[in-house]
This record gives sequence, structure tokens and C-alpha cells, in this order.
Amino acid sequence: MEDMIFALQNSVLCKGMSEEQISNFINTSRITKRQYNKGSIIFHEQDKPVKLYLLMEGRVSICKDTMSGRKILITEITRCGDIFGEIYLYMQKEQYNIYATVQENAKIMEFNSELFAMKKGMLEPSHIIVFQNILMLFAQKAYNMNMKLQVLSSGNLRQCLVRFLFNQQMEENVIQLCMTREAMAEYLNVARQSLSREFGEMQEEGLIKVNKKTITILDQEKLEEYL
Repeated sequence: MEDMIFALQNSVLCKGMSEEQISNFINTSRITKRQYNKGSIIFHEQDKPVKLYLLMEGRVSICKDTMSGRKILITEITRCGDIFGEIYLYMQKEQYNIYATVQENAKIMEFNSELFAMKKGMLEPSHIIVFQNILMLFAQKAYNMNMKLQVLSSGNLRQCLVRFLFNQQMEENVIQLCMTREAMAEYLNVARQSLSREFGEMQEEGLIKVNKKTITILDQEKLEEYL
């Protein structure tokens, strides 16, 4: 159970809870721990949402396929404690319109939907805290989606890329990317080759310097002209 406690301590799901409260939450909930191999599908489009998922280790992509068969990356689940599937479960949707695929061998905690039924007289104090934390998570995800819409509606590829980079910028002149180049291309809904070409052109123009996942901004003022 120690690995489950560790994952929940790193999750917004149990934010502000003591180890004792987390243990109580585990002991009074229907939780399954499962292993998924790379390439596995955790849930398909049109499956009925019956679980909430929490990543313990590995990497999971949430995707949607277009009618022409093109895969669009919605988001990547990469950090221990990250949860997914909660919106469909809470809204009692009849089916998913997305799917979850394993990019790296993953260990996942699965919470039965009965946990969130909020039946009178059955709520543990630890569950009430979890409900409050999930509401905060919904707000954060709505914010993230708004940020993505801002990026994708920025204009051409360079404008979208600059907006994306500035959203990731946490310190002056340096950006540490949290996703692979392939994942970034899927996020921006462009071919990976197009993204690499744009990065190359921006380097040639002296706007940025790219070193794996580290982007150094060389001309902040010029970049801001694309916003």
C-alpha cells in the first residue's frame, strides 16, 4: 500500500491530506492497481466511463482520431499522481469520445465509480476532501483547455508555436519543455517535420536556440511580435 500512498501524496486528489487520511481513503474505497504494457489501450472511444484513473508510473496519452484516421493528442499523463477520466465519470457520460493509450509501461490506480456516488450516510471525511480537490482540478483543466485554445487560434504555425513557448516560459530567456517533439507536434496539430522545420528556421533567424528539451530565447522582443 506504500506505493499507493506515495502516488496519492503526489496527486491533487489528496491535496492537503495527512498520511493517515490518505490511508483511510484507500481503506474505504474500491481501488484496483493494474499494470499496462506499452501500446495497451486503457479505454477506447465509445466505452462507458466507469472508472477514474491515477498514474503511478509510466506515460499515457489521451487522444482522438479524426474521420480521416489522423491522431490528435489531447494531453499527456506523465507525472506520478496525475489523474484522468474524471470528467466523463462525474458528468455521467454514456461513452468516451477519446481514448487512452500507454506510451511507456504503466502502473495505474483505478477507482470504481461508486466512490463518487456521494450517497447519503456513506461519506467518509477523507472522501469529502477528495471531492473538493476534484472541483479544483476541474477548474485547472478548464484553464488548461482555454490556454490550448489560445495557442491553436493564434494564427499560422509560427504564431501558435511562439504562443505555446511563452505559455511554458517560467524564467527569463529559458524554457524547459515537458513533452517530446512528437507530442508537441500532436498538441499543435501539425506534422512533426513541419514543427522541426519551423524550429530550424527560428534558430537560423537568431530567435531561439534549441538543445533537446531546453529552448533559449535569444530575441524576446522579436518573438513577441508574433503574439
